[in-house]
Amino acid sequence: MTAGGRGRLIGCGLALTTFALTACSEATASDPPPTASAASTTAATHLDARGLRYKESLVAAGIPAPPDDTVLALANGICGQLSEGTDEATILAHLRPMAQFASATSDSGLTTEQVAQVYLDAAEANYC
Repeated sequence: MTAGGRGRLIGCGLALTTFALTACSEATASDPPPTASAASTTAATHLDARGLRYKESLVAAGIPAPPDDTVLALANGICGQLSEGTDEATILAHLRPMAQFASATSDSGLTTEQVAQVYLDAAEANYC
């Protein structure tokens, strides 16, 4: 790894449909940039009205705006768990890792637990 490449992370994503976090891959400055395939370009995520309401409610609460695909994964994962009868405490426990990151990168002063609760409440109110 070159000195200029240290700490540069790419390919980082969250697959939260089932609340599973995927790993990030590290690349150096000398690595060629990733190229998008035709399939991934045409399959770009676009939020519908429910997704937009969910994302806007997160931002209004002071949570940094996640990428659209993360918004959909969060909303679908939360609503799926709710429809399966998963208790709220379990869902909140699954949301904590992402909520901890959002809490740390936000100037809102929200705690990890508060951010997790916002994710859950906003999904119930705006998406499910």
